[in-house]
Order: sequence, then structure tokens, then C-alpha cells
Amino acid sequence: MPDVGLTISVSIPPDGAFDVFVQQMDVWWPRQGVFPYSFAPEDTRPLHIRFEPQLGGRYYETFLDGSEYVIGRISEYHRPERLAYTWRDPSWRGHTRIALAFSATGEGARVIYEQDGFAEAGVPELAAYYQIGCRQTLSAYVAHCQALYELGQLSQASPGA
Repeated sequence: MPDVGLTISVSIPPDGAFDVFVQQMDVWWPRQGVFPYSFAPEDTRPLHIRFEPQLGGRYYETFLDGSEYVIGRISEYHRPERLAYTWRDPSWRGHTRIALAFSATGEGARVIYEQDGFAEAGVPELAAYYQIGCRQTLSAYVAHCQALYELGQLSQASPGA
């Protein structure tokens, strides 16, 4: 059983859901709120959060001052079914592993999110915190997918659609 596990549904098909997650993270990723999801140093602001969409590609954040932080690397890239990558806070001794599975459900997609490895990263106590934070983050993703669906902008979200 994963340390963090969530299942969500979106109103767009798996290929679009996969592409929105990977290619539009910079748009839907929440950078403010109860959980500020950014690795930006205190003296600068977050600018972009992105994937290099390929096996071994970086998952990274860039900042207004031009610096960047590599959060992790893509370990599986099987569009539109599966994406896996590592996640590491700079204060941890290791990384966690995140895996997403995208599957068709009627006219939409089910997305299963799992994150493991908090004990190996030296922060087992953070799994409960990440369960809450990932729920908030994925809610932003679901809302973005819903907006694209309602506005009929799926072709802009998914080059393969």
C-alpha cells in the first residue's frame, strides 16, 4: 500500500488528462494557499514548474532570479497510461516515488496517484501531510481539466487529440 494514495476523475479522456498533467502543470499547479507548493528560495519567487516529457526528463521548478531546482526525474513515461517520477525536497536524505495511472471511464478518465518512499527519504512523518497536500494539488488539476472541457479547449490541451 502506498504512503499516499488518491483516485480522481476528470471529464476528459486519458490522453488529454495525461497531457494536461504533464504539459500544463505550470498553469494548474497551486503556488499559494494553505500549502505553498514551491521550492523558491525566500529571496525570489516561483516562475515555472515543468516536466521534460520523456524518460529520464527533469521535473523542475525555475525561479524569477533565474535559478532552478530539479525536483526529480521521470522514471516511466507511457503516454497516455502511466507517468512516474521522483520527488525530493532539498532537506531530505532521499527521494519519494510518484506514479500516476490514467484509464478511461465513460467519456472521461480516472487518475490514480500514488506516492511512496517517505521512510527511505528520512521523513516518514510527512506522509500524512502529503496526503492532504496532494488532495489540494489534485483538486486544482481536476478544476483545470473541467474548465478545459467546459470551454471546449481540449485540442489546445492535448496535441494528440
